[in-house]
Amino acid sequence: MFEAYEKGKRCKCVNCKAGYYSQELIGKTSISICRSCLEYPTYTSPPPSGTIVKRFVEFTESVHCPDCNGPTSSKELDVNEFHFCDKCNKMLEVPGHASTLIPFKDVCCDPLAPLKLEINECMKICDIYCGLTFLVIETSSNHLILWGSIEQVEYQGFIFNPDNIRFKSVSCGGSHVAVMSTSGELFTCGLGDKGQLGYQWSADMGHMTLRKVPLNGSVEKVCCGCSSTACLMSNGSIMCFGSNMQKLSSRLISLGCSDSDFIEAPANIMESIRFVDISCAPLTNVFCAKTVDSIVVLWGADQGPHHKLLFAASELTCALTDLPFTYKDTSQSMIQKQQLLLHSNFQDYGTLYGNKLYSDLTLTLADGNFPVHCVVLLMNSNYFKEIFSDRKFAAEVLDLSVYNPKSYKSLLKYFYQLPLEDLNCEDLFDLYSIAMSYKEKNLVDATFNKLKAMINEDTVLELVTKAKSTKAEEVLKECELFLSSPQLKNELMSFVSEDIEKTMALLRIKKGD
Repeated sequence: MFEAYEKGKRCKCVNCKAGYYSQELIGKTSISICRSCLEYPTYTSPPPSGTIVKRFVEFTESVHCPDCNGPTSSKELDVNEFHFCDKCNKMLEVPGHASTLIPFKDVCCDPLAPLKLEINECMKICDIYCGLTFLVIETSSNHLILWGSIEQVEYQGFIFNPDNIRFKSVSCGGSHVAVMSTSGELFTCGLGDKGQLGYQWSADMGHMTLRKVPLNGSVEKVCCGCSSTACLMSNGSIMCFGSNMQKLSSRLISLGCSDSDFIEAPANIMESIRFVDISCAPLTNVFCAKTVDSIVVLWGADQGPHHKLLFAASELTCALTDLPFTYKDTSQSMIQKQQLLLHSNFQDYGTLYGNKLYSDLTLTLADGNFPVHCVVLLMNSNYFKEIFSDRKFAAEVLDLSVYNPKSYKSLLKYFYQLPLEDLNCEDLFDLYSIAMSYKEKNLVDATFNKLKAMINEDTVLELVTKAKSTKAEEVLKECELFLSSPQLKNELMSFVSEDIEKTMALLRIKKGD
């Protein structure tokens, strides 16, 4: 962007002796130049408030001037080539609100009927990408043309590329565009109200200027969701930003939250896992990625963190079977219901139990360290979800050595959806106590019923002692019912009556001797 000439405006160069800008005319087009520095004041990002700039279209091949329909020629300016109309005697400009360099021939159409777009004969189309209410055309001359509307603003022209990047791949979201350059950098434009551009966006930035996303590393692939973006990085990590994401702590991102939750700065998800591919169901916020071990991870449900590990889906296309849901009248609840019905048979968290390969958290138990996975605990444990929701949580090791290790591993099996092994009375009671403190109602009910069935002459005294020490009133009540049962009393009387010494000992207890 070149600064327009305004009389009496000072040069910003600290070593400049001239002090003021001069006017330079390129045909009828007026811009500023410092005759002392021989520099043009230019900008690659929005200029300071009150500064008027002119945006010119880089020349690659001749097009028709939108004013006179005559062919354009090349004009050199500051070592760059731009479009110049000899007939109009001026540079071709792109105004701030929209691009007016219209490459399409005028058409009159019914918006509900298929439309044939006749592109300017000077243009050669390489590819076409579709957003929700617009399409993007990539030309052989390294231009992107946006045709349609974003946020009810109509566009029909070139997307501004101030960094002059060469395009390697393009992806369209509902109202935004992501472009990966040949050097592995990521640029976005469009609507950024839900963080989908990867940087702080405001309405005065417009929709038609590509801006660089701050990422550490090189991008291998980019996918746009409806209002979110995901990137596969060269180191195998995945960076995400946009809606349906929530930052729970400094190192934990919850995926698949409500549409109102979003993160603006790119965040690394599932940090301990390395991926080789990524895909997205178009115009949804449903993503999937394949790990180096060919395990497919699916995320993007609208209520709760419904990540799914699809061990039975060898390819990303399998994971997105029956997707996308692109119809505007499809309710979000129906989308979620069909997703869960489709993929419920593929959930197999038990494969990860005790697996160090994907572990991103270590629990210190009384009998040693045990690897776990934040994503599994987050989905299946209210207790851990509360811990991970603390934004200050950044631990990689949690000390849980105060618990019975056998009981705690049984609790972890429950979280990993594995069947519980048979436990002795002591270990089962400890599991019941942990489940009570973690507020895992289903596990509390299951262990309580097992404890009731285990109450007998051999276990009741131990259970009474444990129940009193932990104030487990329900278990204590069941033990007291057993102790007061006629069956036990009859058995005790029969036991005492067999031996006169036992009878005498019982009488001494009664007398208090």
